[in-house]
Amino acid sequence: MCLLVHQPKTTKFSDDFLADVFSSNRDGFGVMYAEAGRLEVARFLPETADEFIALYRAHADGRECIWHARMQTHGVIDIGNCHPYTVTPRIALAHNGILATGNSWDEDRSDTWHFIRNVIEPVVAHDEARILDPVWQAFIGQLIGSSNKFGIMNSSGVAVIINRSSGVEFAGAWLSNTYAWSAHKFGIGSRVASTRIWDWQDAYGHGSSTPRSGSSFGNGDSISKVYRAARNCYIRGTLARWVMDAPQKAAQLLNEIEQDMTGTTGEIVWEDPEVAIEWIADYFDRVDGHPSMDREDRSDDWLAAAVD
Repeated sequence: MCLLVHQPKTTKFSDDFLADVFSSNRDGFGVMYAEAGRLEVARFLPETADEFIALYRAHADGRECIWHARMQTHGVIDIGNCHPYTVTPRIALAHNGILATGNSWDEDRSDTWHFIRNVIEPVVAHDEARILDPVWQAFIGQLIGSSNKFGIMNSSGVAVIINRSSGVEFAGAWLSNTYAWSAHKFGIGSRVASTRIWDWQDAYGHGSSTPRSGSSFGNGDSISKVYRAARNCYIRGTLARWVMDAPQKAAQLLNEIEQDMTGTTGEIVWEDPEVAIEWIADYFDRVDGHPSMDREDRSDDWLAAAVD
């Protein structure tokens, strides 16, 4: 999960917004910016919203910077797993999302730490200018999938956002998602055009699909009821709890969203629930909770029933 932000000096975030961000991302705060030809990186473990706001005001407010608020997925909660991570003395990187490469080598470290050490650092340490290469940027974006975003900055203050198009603009800044904060509370809806269902192949390479019509669960619950329950939890910020409390329904919902994964979604929900939460949240985030947006071009009764 988490929230990644690239802001200009002119951005003014309210205390209400910052408190809202902290309410869903309590496991670390970090910021990077350039000053006098140096890359400054600061990382903290705030315990309260007031402390989070004070740290933001002291280190990020009024600066062009990239900052990150963490919600733990892989790795322990400590300063070492706070973002941004130093890649070289002149380059740092922060990440939002869940990387398929995982953290099996050292489970105390995050998936981001592993990806930097195994993929990013060997290249960038040899050629720091590589981060400015559009071809390299596109390659990394395809490698991690569009549900993942990287924010990279160098000591000159040049910021690179990988998969920028998957984020949103708010208060003059770029934000990596709308599910790790109460976007609807601040007047932000879907981050993509509402005329299409998200193609899951963009992020996970499993191929695209749409929910199947007339499907139901073994316990008699229709897919539309389960969809509504999941969507309501998404809107209220309790989707993670719903997935943990109702793993069978979460697995069935993933089956409906991604038919090619039928038979494996149960394993994902039980063995790596963070991934399931991320995938379902990304789905609702991208279609703004309305899979019938393109209803005029579709004849799927299930889509109409889901929002009745």
